[in-house]
Amino acid sequence: MPNVEAVQYYLAAQRQGQREYKNCVHRGLNPNIQALGADKLQLSQVKLGVMEVPIYLVVGSTEEARCNSFSAGFLPLMGPESEFAMKWVNLCSAQLSEGIHDPIQCYEYLGRFYVQEGNKRVSVLKSMGSSIIQADIIRLMPEPSDDITTQIYLEFLEFFRHSRCWGVHFSELGGYAKLQAALGFARDEDWPEDFQKKFKARYFSFRSSFYRLGGGGLGLTAGDALLRWLEFYDAREFLASIGEGDYRKTLSAIWKELCLHAETDPIAVSLAPAEGEEKKSVMSALLGTKKRLRVAFLFQGTPSTSGWTAAHDKGREYLEQTLGDSVSVKGYYGVSPQGTESAICEAVEGGAELIFTTSVSLIDATLRVAVKYPKVRFMNCSIDQPYVNVKAYYCRVYEGKFITGAIAGAMSQGGRIGYVGSYPILGVPASINAFALGAALTNPEARIDLRWHCLPGDYMGEFRRQGLQIVSDRDFISEQPDGAQGLARLEPDGELVQLASPSWHWGEFYVRIVREMLRDPRTIPLAEDSSRAINYWWGMNSGVVDLHFSPHLPEGVRSLAEILRQGIRAGTIHPFRRLIRDQAGSVRNDGSRDLTMEEILKMNWLCDRIDGSLPAYDQLLDVTKPTVRRLGVDRETIPPEEEKA
Repeated sequence: MPNVEAVQYYLAAQRQGQREYKNCVHRGLNPNIQALGADKLQLSQVKLGVMEVPIYLVVGSTEEARCNSFSAGFLPLMGPESEFAMKWVNLCSAQLSEGIHDPIQCYEYLGRFYVQEGNKRVSVLKSMGSSIIQADIIRLMPEPSDDITTQIYLEFLEFFRHSRCWGVHFSELGGYAKLQAALGFARDEDWPEDFQKKFKARYFSFRSSFYRLGGGGLGLTAGDALLRWLEFYDAREFLASIGEGDYRKTLSAIWKELCLHAETDPIAVSLAPAEGEEKKSVMSALLGTKKRLRVAFLFQGTPSTSGWTAAHDKGREYLEQTLGDSVSVKGYYGVSPQGTESAICEAVEGGAELIFTTSVSLIDATLRVAVKYPKVRFMNCSIDQPYVNVKAYYCRVYEGKFITGAIAGAMSQGGRIGYVGSYPILGVPASINAFALGAALTNPEARIDLRWHCLPGDYMGEFRRQGLQIVSDRDFISEQPDGAQGLARLEPDGELVQLASPSWHWGEFYVRIVREMLRDPRTIPLAEDSSRAINYWWGMNSGVVDLHFSPHLPEGVRSLAEILRQGIRAGTIHPFRRLIRDQAGSVRNDGSRDLTMEEILKMNWLCDRIDGSLPAYDQLLDVTKPTVRRLGVDRETIPPEEEKA
């Protein structure tokens, strides 16, 4: 006599399966489990033996005829009087009394499992809520292909060899290496068995939480979501003994970040202050304001040891001097990436409503703290950062570089001009190319000899030995030179005579941002009010970037530079609206259009007037690598760091 409880299980599972079947039909989806296909069985095979696998990865059968007996989720569809139902009920009885122990026999293809023998065992265990199943597995190796799915699977095979973990999937290449690095493992390092067990348990809870919150509609895999989660939370927190409820809480806190990550165009770029902002600011000053905004600045260095910090600190001073009693400002100096979180927490406890972290090296810690304080606005000095919790800000220095390039071309007698680039990061190739195009504007014979600060070598000595007279070195990052040379004339004895340089006025940016918040805080939206990340990339028309002219610059050349400056400010001169060929001779612009901001920011090529190349990551000085890893033009190709969590 059939087990009554097992019969009830079958009837409930059949009803659920029928509902699932109808829902799939209504949505135009396959209503049955998947069939592997006879052609796949001809692929190269590797026997893996008996292993424990997540049951949700069992998605189909090797025989198409058997697929019609199950809904897409492996629930039974056959009538309760059928032979199929009787066998299903007997298996259910066995599971209820002593458990099903015999492993199914199946094939694994691209990370999913297809049953050769044991379909009903899978159905019973799935309907009863089991999360794992024992399986005797044969792996089917896909044929070599450039297809992205195959390439990701090949990365998975290497990951699996060391982790023995099923079910972690990514939608883009590189995900497995990033995960291993985030967890503290090298790519070729085996995971200890106890770590494997802990990770599998935590990942299953994380995955369940992600999909219960609606993650299936984001176009992300649970693996994609975990990588994003690890940008905001520590890997040790992931591995700690926390339940599904805690994962749901932390996932909910960064849900907008996950939604943003799935967008094709996640970043809104602000290229200038809001139209009419100056007029509104003047009126606000005349009428006065009762609002007092508390602002905090975090500096990695100190003004006496870092020109970068000195420039931003002058911006802080300018903010205080300009807005007076409308703003309360506190600076935190010598803040390391490791100490950023505690410094931010101290600032928030002190009442800070707007926090600027002034180095890209501080952004990871800023992200982790920002999700804890959703009512505080955070801004980091960087660019191309796709986060709603932290806004990014930077300057369009390439506009000033175009003008100093024109000056260099006009003053170069032989046409060869030296240029020392900083790092191969976002925006820097644009500055180099703009400089070369500016030089060509005034000297059709101009060629740029490119060197790099981030590489070892005596670049000025090389320029001098080659007889170069005009060179472009580090720009003025504040209102005062602070040792920077900018564009200079290189004398035979090695002396540099300054001519001109772009200069960065961070105070203008800080004043405009704070004024906007005083007028209406919603102009700098909180994460909960944002649908896209906001990156501020302001240029000469905002006053954040300007030019510094030396008394040594000839009057006629200075007059030309002034004309170019006014044209860029007015929007009548565009550095990249001209015929541009790259070093390979390909036309990058035929001169009939402006390049988009995306094209300018993410340039990873150099124009044909430049002799030199962008340095590879492994060539860089160690001190420069963290910045290039975060902002490099080819950062997606840089192998992840392999540091212990």
